Order: sequence, then C-alpha cells, then structure tokens
Amino acid sequence: MTTSRGPAVIMYLVGAFEFLLGATFIGVGTVVPAVQTTFILVGGGLAATAVILVLVGRRFHRRFREAQALREHGVRGSAQVLGANQTGVYLNEQPQMALQLRITAPGHGTYDTTIKEYVPFIAIGMLGTGRPLTVLVDPLDPAKVIVEWSFAAGPVAAPTPPPSSTESAFTKAQILASGVPGTIRVLSAEFAGSLDDQGRPLYSAQLHIAVDGRSPVAGPAVFAVPLERVSVMQPGGVIPIKADPFDPMKFAADWDRLATG
Repeated sequence: MTTSRGPAVIMYLVGAFEFLLGATFIGVGTVVPAVQTTFILVGGGLAATAVILVLVGRRFHRRFREAQALREHGVRGSAQVLGANQTGVYLNEQPQMALQLRITAPGHGTYDTTIKEYVPFIAIGMLGTGRPLTVLVDPLDPAKVIVEWSFAAGPVAAPTPPPSSTESAFTKAQILASGVPGTIRVLSAEFAGSLDDQGRPLYSAQLHIAVDGRSPVAGPAVFAVPLERVSVMQPGGVIPIKADPFDPMKFAADWDRLATG
C-alpha cells in the first residue's frame, strides 16, 4: 500500500498539465489547417496520457486511504520475513519489494502472506537479519497489511541479560510445575557467543510461541540449550514448553519431552 498522498497528488498534477497541453494542441489544430492533423493527433495522445495518469493517481489515492484506515483501526502484530524480492518498480527512489511474511496478530493468529511494499533504503539491510517487522493488519481482512517502517528503522534494543543460574533454575521449576503447555518453533537462531553458569551455550532466537488457550505470538528470546539438544536450534525446530499463563513470553523449555538429536 501507499502510505503517502504525494504520489497521487503528483499524478493528478501531471495529468492536469498533460490534459491542458493536449487541449491546447487540439484547439490550435482546429483553427490552423496547416498543422491540423499533426496537432490533433498529438493533442489526442496527450489527453489520453492525462486520463491514464489520473486513473493511476486514483489508484494511489485509494491505497493511501486504505493505509490511513489501517493506521487508525488496524491491529498491531509482528512479521517474520521469509523472503524478499525486488519488483523493478521504484517510487521516490524507494524500491518496491514483494515480501513473503509470516504474520502473528491478535484475532488472526499466525499465517503466511505476500505483500508489495515500497521499502525505505534505511530498512533494506535489515530484511535478512531475522529481526521481526512491526505490522498493522485489518481486523476483518488479514490480507490487508502495512509495515510500520518507522519501527523497523529504529535502533535495536539490547537484549535483557539472562538471570543468574540460581534465579533461572527457580523460575524454570515454578513454570514447569504450574505453567500452561505449549510449543515454540524456531524461526531463526544463532549462538550468542557465551555460556551460562552450567556451561550450556546461550542462543539468541526469534520464536513463534503457541500456548494452549492463547493466540500465538512471535518474539525474540535468549536462553540456554543443553549440548545434546542444540540440533533443534535451527529454523523449523520445535521445542515443548511450559509458559506463564498470563505472559507466554515467560516460558521454560521442557527438554525432557524432547528427544535427543
């Protein structure tokens, strides 16, 4: 969708100019026999071009109104970029890209869709980093989506340091004892470059979290993984968990229920 009114205004103004210029050529052609045929043909071509530009402007304007409606009434969600390809179209020197997204949004759950967006140059480099995008989704039509590039271009918050081993073990025991069962699916993961107090590697991951009785969510997490189970830390890996019933982002991996790789 077009999030700016500018392209529509430009199309309308250029279309109006082309129409006036075409009308001038036609007018001159009707009163000057020597150039009648040429001027009428040129004027007709300019007028036809003006009509096309106005129609394109209306299309841009309609998409702008749809984007504004999403900004006012859309539900905010997150999207994992599964693929991105340029279409060869540019607007204000910004490339249009076909984005294959896995979206998680309240009321719609998690689903895959493809949208076309004009991507600011400042945001192009982060499309392949695994960092989720913030999106706005139509409450009634999940196919209507816009990306909030202002969020994407902002600074990345530093991850929260993991709790101490004692605190982590106590919290994990509490969640495993009283939490709600669910699963996490790994969207992307990489070794964080350090180990916890028990010598287990820490992984920084983007996760799709599905907890019984709640809508799926997606988000980042940093957690330790037993050495014999690191093979699951790749896109598509599924890990059984127990989660806080009020906050699914607080979870504990139930490694005993996962077969060793």
